[in-house]
Amino acid sequence: MEHNRKPGIWAGMGAISLVVTLLTFPALAQSPSAAQARQWCFGTGKVSDDQRMDGCTAILKANPSNAAALANRGEIYRRKGDPERAVADLNRAVDLDPNDASAWYNRGIAYDDLGDRDHAIADYTRAIRLEPGDALYHNNRGNSLIAKNDYAHAMVDYDRAIKLDPKFALAYFNRGTALREHQEAERALADLDMSIKLDPTYGPAYGNRARIFRDKGDRARALADFARSIELNPSNDRDAYARANMYFDDHDYARALADYDRSIKANASYSGVFNARCMTHAILGHLPEALADCEQALKMRPNDPYTLDSRGLVHLKFGNLDAAIADYDAALGAKPELDSALYGRGLAKRKKGDADGAERDVAAAKAINAGIADTFAPYGVQ
Repeated sequence: MEHNRKPGIWAGMGAISLVVTLLTFPALAQSPSAAQARQWCFGTGKVSDDQRMDGCTAILKANPSNAAALANRGEIYRRKGDPERAVADLNRAVDLDPNDASAWYNRGIAYDDLGDRDHAIADYTRAIRLEPGDALYHNNRGNSLIAKNDYAHAMVDYDRAIKLDPKFALAYFNRGTALREHQEAERALADLDMSIKLDPTYGPAYGNRARIFRDKGDRARALADFARSIELNPSNDRDAYARANMYFDDHDYARALADYDRSIKANASYSGVFNARCMTHAILGHLPEALADCEQALKMRPNDPYTLDSRGLVHLKFGNLDAAIADYDAALGAKPELDSALYGRGLAKRKKGDADGAERDVAAAKAINAGIADTFAPYGVQ
């Protein structure tokens, strides 16, 4: 789900709802004058986040109870990735001016950034009471409700956001995403189509629509949408990973590898991508690279049966039969019906001359998955 990050910066003595154009200026070596501080803290023109921070801080040194300056500085802390300090400033802002809907809203986003959905929902609700006609507030509360698995109430908020603003592309995206996650593919597709129509530059909408096409078996349209998403946002690791998996399933391992590389370059924090790339390297015969990826995945998620299974294949292709069997044993200890581990262990036992043990494992694997031999066919092991 995507939150709308409306700045909610105060201009003069009144809150506005404009997206401020931000430019980067070199920091000055001295504190701003009083007039410059006011311009930086409350201005709506070409003011950078650093300038706004400096301006609001200067104002607060002179008057620590300036609610508007606290609200603006809190919003800048949030933008800079410091939600704790954002909440501290916004706490004081709403205490001083409890009728500032934008401050409640921005504190709600900060709480969301901290993973505190209950406080976020409470703040969005307070903002809605003050300004019930703001679609952004309903959209964000819907996202927080979804994060708490409160689908029914989230849908009410998304519906309300769209009724208030029928051209709110992000609300269509969020509602479509929620619908897809609740197996309402056709309604989800309609919402994602509308989101793309309203904002054809928003990559995640293409990515989520691609997943619907993929699940419906329309691989050509899925790949086209993934391509558009990645074109719009080359650092979208999730869509690169999803497309890589499609290529992998098509046995197009070179393209799969390129997308796994792309996903890891954008975000190297997900063990599953390293495991997938390990398997792809192994199939392509890049065994040292495969082993390195499996080792990395296991550092991130120790004892994961799927990665142990993948490393077992790498050892099998290397000819390290004892190591392969040990990995398959460990994988099956965690997941006894993992068909690929049973089959791989059977192949390793066969190579070691344990015909009976091999036959038992292969038969057990085929009982779980009759097509397991076909699955292994591209792996280059027998």
